[in-house]
Amino acid sequence: MLRMLSKIDVVNMEYSMQITFRERWLDRRLAYENMHITNMPNFLTVPYIKNNIWMPDSFFPTEKAAHRHHIDTENMFLRIYPNGQILYSVRLSLTLSCPMHLQLYPLDVQYCDFDLISYAHTVTV
Repeated sequence: MLRMLSKIDVVNMEYSMQITFRERWLDRRLAYENMHITNMPNFLTVPYIKNNIWMPDSFFPTEKAAHRHHIDTENMFLRIYPNGQILYSVRLSLTLSCPMHLQLYPLDVQYCDFDLISYAHTVTV
């Protein structure tokens, strides 16, 4: 989700934005729906687990700079649902490159790519 488009820089051909980035995937190894737990929650929020589980290797190919937000704590959560589905959400600020064609300035229109790809998996499986 786009939270804010904060800067369009025609000199450096880049733009900056703040987003809420979310990914969802299934890892059945983390499923707990058959554990017969009384008062089982709808999901588990486990702080600091992201370094101990498999995470997608997603990245933004036009990224020039990025950072996660930390105020009192990191602005992220990771939820694990009973069937092993995982929801990862984090607030990011990004600066992305955008080759701009300014020949018609100030009557121009620019199109900037905003893609998300996998680092290791370069083809569809």
